[in-house]
Formats: sequence, C-alpha cells, structure tokens
Amino acid sequence: MKTRLTFVFALLLACTGAAAVHALGTPDGLPPAVETVCDGESGAAFGLCNAYCEAMDCDSPAPHASATACSKVRSHFQRITGHDIPCAMACPCQSMPAFNADLAGITECSADPDTVVFAQDPDVHASFASTQGEGGGACGTYSGPGIAIPITEEQAALCIQVVLAAAASHNVTCTPF
Repeated sequence: MKTRLTFVFALLLACTGAAAVHALGTPDGLPPAVETVCDGESGAAFGLCNAYCEAMDCDSPAPHASATACSKVRSHFQRITGHDIPCAMACPCQSMPAFNADLAGITECSADPDTVVFAQDPDVHASFASTQGEGGGACGTYSGPGIAIPITEEQAALCIQVVLAAAASHNVTCTPF
C-alpha cells in the first residue's frame, strides 16, 4: 500500500505540482514545463519520468523528494519500460528508439569538438548530440517527427562519447564539419 501511495503521490506531483514547483524554482533551475527529457516516453512512463526528472528533480544534487521516493519511482519506471529513466542515463537520448537505431547501425558521422551528427541512413535517419543547446547541451533525432531534448553539458559530452565509440566500433570515421 505504501508503494502505491508513493507512486500516486509522484504522479500527482508530476501532473498537478508543476505550477507550484515552477513558482518555487527547482534545484536544476529549469521548471518542469520547460524540460523535455521525458518527451520520448508516453503514458505511465511519461508520468513517472516527469515525476522523477522534472518535478522531484531526483537527478539533481538537491532533489525535491526523499531518496526512497526517488528510488521507488525509478524502479517502477524501469519495471514498466525495461530501460533506465532518461535523466539518470549517461546519455539521456539513449532512451529514444530512433537515436539508438542510428547508433546501432551508424554508417556516417560528422563531428567537431562540441557537436556530433550521425546517421544510420542519412536519407531516412539522423541523430545528433551537442554541448551547445538551451540547457547547456542538446541531443535528439532528425528522423520522423524529430525531437531535441535539452540536457546538461556533462550529459551531452557523454552522449558525444557514446556516439564516437559507436562509430569506432562500426569502423566509421567521424569527419569534421
């Protein structure tokens, strides 16, 4: 029962507490209404992600929830999705299926010290990671509807390393822009 109440509270906070958190400010300095790290999720996964990453700021040094509450929300998210919550991953864009597909079949790559653009098939799929973005960095896809999520510069640097490692493992050279 206690787990269910924690889950319900987290969803309630994510759905109705955004305005209150926005008014008070959040530890990461970004109000939940502005953050988009969870945009790749849907349904309950989106609610849990929004609660953990945005409303509760569990990924920040000063979260708005207890370690127990954060752990329970993260565990429930992992249980229903089969992957880690985006803001807790080394590269949050790895929660996006199109980004992962481009990584898995990378055939082309262009990079400079701050940005890497890579593709599985440049006519169909392309993704990117950059330390230059709205929240310090950004990553996303140009495929389908296309999506870009703001991430920290540290997360972006990790995303760039993930892409460079994937390119190297596929014997793809990242050429300068």
